[in-house]
Amino acid sequence: MNAMIDTLRQSLSPAAVQTDPELLDLYAHDVFGSGKPASAVIRPASTDDLQALVKVCADRGTPLVSRGGGMSYTAGYLSDRDDGILLDMSSMNRILDVNATDAHVTVEAGTTWSALHETLAPLGLRTPFWGTLSGRHATVGGGLSQNGVFWGSGYHGTAGDSVLGFSVVTGTGDLLHTGSASQHRASAFSRYFGPDLTGLFIGDCGALGIKATITLPLIPVAAAKAFTSFAFPDAEAMMAAMSEISRRALASECFGFDPYLQQQRMQRASLAADVSQLSGVIKAQGSLKEKIVAGAKVAMAGRRFMDDVGWSFSTVSEGRTEQEAAAQAEEIRSISEAHKGEPLPDSIPRILAANPFGPVNNMVGAGGERWLPVHALVPHSDAAGTLAAIEAVFEANRQTMTKFSIETGYLITTVSQQITLIEPVFFWPDSLNVLHEHSLEADHLARLARHEAAPGAWEAVDQIKGEICAMCSDRGASHFQLGRAYHYRNALRPESAQLVDAIKQTLDPHGIINPGVLGLGHGN
Repeated sequence: MNAMIDTLRQSLSPAAVQTDPELLDLYAHDVFGSGKPASAVIRPASTDDLQALVKVCADRGTPLVSRGGGMSYTAGYLSDRDDGILLDMSSMNRILDVNATDAHVTVEAGTTWSALHETLAPLGLRTPFWGTLSGRHATVGGGLSQNGVFWGSGYHGTAGDSVLGFSVVTGTGDLLHTGSASQHRASAFSRYFGPDLTGLFIGDCGALGIKATITLPLIPVAAAKAFTSFAFPDAEAMMAAMSEISRRALASECFGFDPYLQQQRMQRASLAADVSQLSGVIKAQGSLKEKIVAGAKVAMAGRRFMDDVGWSFSTVSEGRTEQEAAAQAEEIRSISEAHKGEPLPDSIPRILAANPFGPVNNMVGAGGERWLPVHALVPHSDAAGTLAAIEAVFEANRQTMTKFSIETGYLITTVSQQITLIEPVFFWPDSLNVLHEHSLEADHLARLARHEAAPGAWEAVDQIKGEICAMCSDRGASHFQLGRAYHYRNALRPESAQLVDAIKQTLDPHGIINPGVLGLGHGN
C-alpha cells in the first residue's frame, strides 16, 4: 500500500494524496456511524486524474470509495476494509458549461448545489430540482448517487428526475458517457438515446462507477412565489391535504412536521440567525413595498405562533406571474380548510425559500442531542398505514427508548404527483462524533449543551432503525440514500437481482468500486 501511495503521489500530485491520521479519521465517519479509516484520501483535480487513480486501484485490487459532501448517514461511503482508498471529489468542483441556448448546464461531480445555484441565479436560470437543504456541503454528484428531494421536488420530482447525462469512470478506468452523448459526435443535450443508461447511475451510491461530470437541464427562475402554512388536528388530516396538493401539482415544496419536530426546529436557531434569515426574506422580495410587508409579517409572527400547534405543513408555490402563484396558494387554502386545516403565519416557508442553503447545524438536536433520520417513500394511499406501522415499531421499543431517552419526530413531504415521503427522526443524548465537530458552525457548536457518551444508546437506535427499514421493505416502500442501511439487493425480485449483479460485474469486474454498498459485491 505504501508503494501504491507513492505511485499515486507521482502520477497525480503530492497535494492530491493525503495520509494525515486526523483527516483519515474524519472521513471514516458519517452523520450516524463509522467505518475503518482508509489508507489514503485522494483528491483528483480532473477526469484524467480520476481515470488514472481507478486504473492503479484496479491493477492492485484496491477498494475505492467515493465521497461527496459527506452529509449522509447510511454508511454509503464507510468501509469495513483496512486497505481502501477514499476518493474526495471536492477538488472537481468546476461548472464547465452553462448553455442557455440549449438549456443545460454541465458540472463536475464535486460541485455543490449551493455553488451551482449561485452561478445560475444571476442569469435567471436554475435546474428543475435544485438541491437539498444540505446543499452548502452536499455535491451534485453525491446527490445523484444517493438521489434525494427538496427544492423543486413538488413539481419536478427527485434529483434523479433532473438529469440529462453523466460521464462516469468505471471500475476498469474507462470513461463511459450516457444519454445522447453516448453516441459519436453528440453532446449531452438529451437523456435518451435508446435505453436509459443515465438511470443506471442514479441512486447507485457509487457502486456502479464514479461520476466525473453531470449535465442537467435548465429552466427559468420563477417570477413569483406564494407561501402558505396550516395547522391540522392530526397526521391523517394533514397527509390527506398534502396528497391532494401533490396530485394537483400546486406546490414546488410541500413539507410538514409533527409537534415534536417543529418545536425542535423553532428552538434550534439563535437570535443572530433570526436577523440573518429575516434579511434574506427582505432581499428576496421585489419592490420596496413588498420588502416591507414581507419583513413585517415574519418579524411580527416571531416564533411563539407555533407553541400550541399540533401537526402542520408549509408550501411554496411558483408562477410565471404573481397571479399564477397566488392562484395556486388559494387552491391550497381551499384544500387545507376542507381537511380541517387552520391558517398559520407563513414565516417558515418564507425563511426557508429566502435562505435555501443554510448551515448544517440541524444535524444535531436543539439541546446538542445526536440526530438520525430514517425515511420511506410510499404511494399517497399508503401514507397513513406506513405512519401507523412506524408508530407500532416505536411502541414495541418503548422501554428501550425510555431507558436511553430516545425521542422521535416526523418530517413529511410530497414528491412529484405520486409520492408521500415519511421521515421519522431520532434524537438522543450522546457524544458527538468528529464529523459533527467539523461540520457545525463554530459559534453554534460552542453554544450547544455537550453530552457524555451513552453506552448502548447508539446500538439501541441502530436496532430500532433496522426494524423500521425491515418493516418498510416488507411494505414495498422505496428509499433514497440506500448505502448499507436499507434493503436493496435482498429486496429485489430474482430477475432484477440477476440483472443488477450482471451490470455490476460488467462495470466493475475487479469488485473495487465501493464494495458492499447496496449489498453488491464484497459484503453481500
